[in-house]
Amino acid sequence: MNYTLSILPRHKLVRITAEGQYSIGDIQRLIEIVVQDKDYRSDYNSLIDIREVKYTPVVSEIMDFSTFIGTIKKSFQAKVALLVKSEVLYNLFTLSSRLSRQKGINVYIFNDPEKAEKWISTSS
Repeated sequence: MNYTLSILPRHKLVRITAEGQYSIGDIQRLIEIVVQDKDYRSDYNSLIDIREVKYTPVVSEIMDFSTFIGTIKKSFQAKVALLVKSEVLYNLFTLSSRLSRQKGINVYIFNDPEKAEKWISTSS
């Protein structure tokens, strides 16, 4: 798993950029690493850039991922913007984001970095 993690307390923002080969399990482990970081706070917005990740989940993995997100929802009390490159990932993760919002996590999928930045920086 190749990733960079920046926690910016002054901006109440977490930035994660991942690249390379990933599986759904790797993504779950990365989320666990982030929420266990001593500087992470659940009220920080998160901007997650996976445009360079080489992975396309199947629908069943998206459903399992949504269940996983439901178990850690207390760790995400602010906005989560997920930045993807392809239309396939955009559509698959849009399904996951809808399921996650039903579980109380304010997550939206973007394929435009400027739109993701704008959304994450506006008040809830």
